[in-house]
Amino acid sequence: MRIAHVINQFPPNITAGLGRYAELIAPHLARDHEMAVFTLNDGRLPVWERIGGIGVYRPRGRVLGAIARRRRLNRTRGVEFLLLALTVVVSNWRYFLLLRRLRPGRRPDLVAVHDSTNFLCGLLCHYVLRLPVVFHVHTTEYGVAPQRSITDPLNLFAALERWLAGISRRVVVATPEVRGQLLEAGWDRSPIDVVRLGGTYERVVADPAFDRGTLRLGAADLRARLGIAEEDPVLLFVGRLERQKGIYPLLDAMRDIAPAVPGLRLVLVGEGDEAGVARIAGETGLGGRVLTSGGFVDGRALLEYYAMADACVFPSLFEPFGLVATEAMALARPVILGDGFSRIFLGDPARPAVRFVRAADPRDIADGVIEVMTDPALRRALAERGERLVRETLSWSRAAEETLAVYARVLSTVLSAEGTRR
Repeated sequence: MRIAHVINQFPPNITAGLGRYAELIAPHLARDHEMAVFTLNDGRLPVWERIGGIGVYRPRGRVLGAIARRRRLNRTRGVEFLLLALTVVVSNWRYFLLLRRLRPGRRPDLVAVHDSTNFLCGLLCHYVLRLPVVFHVHTTEYGVAPQRSITDPLNLFAALERWLAGISRRVVVATPEVRGQLLEAGWDRSPIDVVRLGGTYERVVADPAFDRGTLRLGAADLRARLGIAEEDPVLLFVGRLERQKGIYPLLDAMRDIAPAVPGLRLVLVGEGDEAGVARIAGETGLGGRVLTSGGFVDGRALLEYYAMADACVFPSLFEPFGLVATEAMALARPVILGDGFSRIFLGDPARPAVRFVRAADPRDIADGVIEVMTDPALRRALAERGERLVRETLSWSRAAEETLAVYARVLSTVLSAEGTRR
């Protein structure tokens, strides 16, 4: 099977969960199949290279590439999001031109389009090249989610998203909840398949060389660099600093959490509305209790943030999956999730692996955090159950097998239709 993936992030360009998804699933997808990836260029990467048997094409635009080389565009800011969207659209046009230049016998059997920002390549592959398209929905914040991080008063992204879904042979989502939302919103023209993802640190924790003792030393050093006393508890948030991730209700909840948990420090890891976070923390007198990473954190540094935490809180109003939950749980951190997350993380309701809270309710977030932070036995139970749930039920090899099965069903349908026409 020849597969083309159109996706905005691919190693080494990893700035969010989508990049981690691409990094972790691609080697499994490419193991027995010919795979090409069409992705963005930050202005410093090669236009074409082969990585682990995968052909990676990154067109480089002179104007947009020059801007991107100076700074990484922040999608939570309106003007920068529009510039990023323009970069994606221009790149999509170049992906299509490359595919069109290929001989019909060398074109991919199937094009997998990741998220609606890549609508142009998906639509052109369908209408001009007559290639079957599969639409992977990693976020539906533009058209379906009740809480959106990007303002879309004309519902343009919603319309493009629905158009792309309508022409796709199948739609792939990561949780039953997202599938239900899409069906309720009228996405019923194409079959919707649920493929749960694996855990971000699946390979890390399975590696015999993984040394938790060394990681703890790194976490202790990080705590010292941040100026957090050894005895002060740490509550960790990882994600974009924006409305969809529940950052503002969390900051509001800190008014009640701070007096109930003496010495608590809320550490925010991610980029976005850093200025708004600082302003809110200052206005509420919590400036010394709320610390930020100063930007996106990945690799070993992110592991140390998790290892430093006594508990993690991710109060998202909407999450198509939420790899941050798998990260914290894999490292045996007790986790508090907003109700925007899938219930697949709950495990056995009688012995829950996480503590759920109402993401839009600061008081409920506060109650959940206070309960976990003041009960050592509960923290140990959540840590143990969460680590076991991720280890036993979430696997990238399984996710790849199920994804390839979706692609095989698409191609089987295409071949059947062609046989009927003959």
